[in-house]
Amino acid sequence: MIGNVLLLALTLFMVFWFLLLDRLKFLIPYRDIILRNYGWAIGLYATLLLANLFAAFFLIARRFFLKHTGQKLVYVDKQLRIGEDDLSTEIRERSEE
Repeated sequence: MIGNVLLLALTLFMVFWFLLLDRLKFLIPYRDIILRNYGWAIGLYATLLLANLFAAFFLIARRFFLKHTGQKLVYVDKQLRIGEDDLSTEIRERSEE
């Protein structure tokens, strides 16, 4: 899940980056001055944007793709304790070894 979220965040970050570079073509003659004086701030804000995108996509993924996980785990645990399933006997045999 983390890998998918990171890929999505990096993809959207690169889309933003390329759109921004396209819109700021008029600043090309001043590139050296801007990077020398404000490079650290640009890098910091870019890092914060990437971290926020990652966090937002991670929360969305947890909310929608792991829905009702707790209820499903309770159901599986209940089935294992009852012992009516082939899987529960196999797990019980392995745990006794």
